[in-house]
Amino acid sequence: MQLRDITWVPLTRTEKFFTYLLGFALIYIGISHLFWERTEFLAQVPKWVFMDPDLVVLLSGGVEILLGVCLLFLTRYRVYVGFMVALFFVLVFPGNISQYVNEINAFGLDTDTKRLIRLFFQPLLVWWALCATGALRAWSISKQSNIEIYNFSAKSLSGEEINFDKYKGKIILIVNTASKCGFTYQYKGLEELYRKYKDKGLVILGFPCNQFGNQEPGNENSIKEGCLINYGVSFQMFSKVDVNGSSAHPLFNYLKSCMSGILGSRIKWNFTKFLIDQNGVVIKRFGSIDSAKKIEFFLKQIIS
Repeated sequence: MQLRDITWVPLTRTEKFFTYLLGFALIYIGISHLFWERTEFLAQVPKWVFMDPDLVVLLSGGVEILLGVCLLFLTRYRVYVGFMVALFFVLVFPGNISQYVNEINAFGLDTDTKRLIRLFFQPLLVWWALCATGALRAWSISKQSNIEIYNFSAKSLSGEEINFDKYKGKIILIVNTASKCGFTYQYKGLEELYRKYKDKGLVILGFPCNQFGNQEPGNENSIKEGCLINYGVSFQMFSKVDVNGSSAHPLFNYLKSCMSGILGSRIKWNFTKFLIDQNGVVIKRFGSIDSAKKIEFFLKQIIS
């Protein structure tokens, strides 16, 4: 998987909000370059820059407007745009340094303290551009190993060996489950999600696991009966596996290597979910508390 293959990743509502906010902010700042704050921006241009300061301000303003428009409208390429916005913020950083070093009073920054604070604000803009657009996640995805998800296999509850190559071209949601967990009710939401989107290519693969509080103590038959009787589960369920440690199923070792959690790659509890797109790319990891409704928000973006 190469970075050039990752032009787009699904975003949360918060990420979308900050992406659009950044887009509007860039357009506003770009226009201000050309009109009402032109003098202040001219004062920031380092003296060592060989280009005419007026041209530098004109070009930087134009680039900001262009990047802002791209963030708002080129949604399928926002990962690339995110990297370009971050690079732009890095390239204009010498202007902030020049203002601090030369004690230039612009934008109301009339003290060394205010100018120093602005220096620290610039790295936050870089972080904003990379995180809000999904660029950092795309970078993580691009570093996934060349092992394909379709090379794995696992035993179903009935003992049948199922090769994952049958899921090529499908959207796959993999979840480690338990029958006596506080999150067991999520079976219902997952089943509803499956029935709603199975005709659009969604498959859900459930893997019972007894590693968390001994909350899956039963055998394959009792698990199958419990899933069917209590929650009407019709998506594919597999035999019990370990998801952590030396005996972990290779599939889960692969999933964890592709997408770490907040506190590392180790799976923390039951009902951790991994979303894989139609190309076999692991694009999102959901925690135990993440509901089917939250997963559906991402699912709609992939299907559309």
